[in-house]
Amino acid sequence: MPDSAKAALYEQVEVVLRERIQSGHYAVGSTIPTEHQLSAAFNVSRATIRSALKALTDDGLIKPKAGVGTLVIRARKEVRGAKLRGLTEDLRSQGVATTARTLSAALEIPTPAIRSKLKLYRDERVLHLLRLRDIAGSPFALLSSYVPESLGLTPDEDFSGPLYEIIERSHRLHIIYGEDSISARLPNAQEAELLQIKPSAPILAVRRTAFVEFDRPVEYVEGAIRSDLYEYNVTLNR
Repeated sequence: MPDSAKAALYEQVEVVLRERIQSGHYAVGSTIPTEHQLSAAFNVSRATIRSALKALTDDGLIKPKAGVGTLVIRARKEVRGAKLRGLTEDLRSQGVATTARTLSAALEIPTPAIRSKLKLYRDERVLHLLRLRDIAGSPFALLSSYVPESLGLTPDEDFSGPLYEIIERSHRLHIIYGEDSISARLPNAQEAELLQIKPSAPILAVRRTAFVEFDRPVEYVEGAIRSDLYEYNVTLNR
């Protein structure tokens, strides 16, 4: 542990655990050792361990889960703010690396609801992407994105990176704001299978429309996100 006479004992333990989380020794999506194991490893009381874990919990790095243990949910302290980011960008800003698998990518005729969300031309199609994002080898988000065909994206592009970056860098657009809707619900059969969760496990259902200049919508996405691996934080000014 750090040799600091000024730091309380629990703060010294906290520093070590925080460094292990940030370095990936305790990877996002994994569980950390129990209070008993940490107490023995650091040769301190369980009360000291609890204080260290509380500090990490308050910073949003870990989260106790009944029957599982204490999960690592992010590698760096959460940044609260109203800046619009895609899911991948949000996690990356917290020091969390993710990978994406494109399950399908195709141009298709949108439903009336999608057409309304994207303010499409009468006969315009959409590029429909279905992607699965992983954290530390565990699936945590199933994302169904719709992009207007007029934007110029094709099904053959590499969608492993953040979609916002593809839109902005490759197509010279600047996303300036988004409209979000977030709720909790149970997963459907496909979501439960792909996210590897029980049908009784709640998910975060996220719906977002992203806009560029002149209030032009360029993406509508519906996401099913594991609530045990992700939290949504925002600061609202009065």
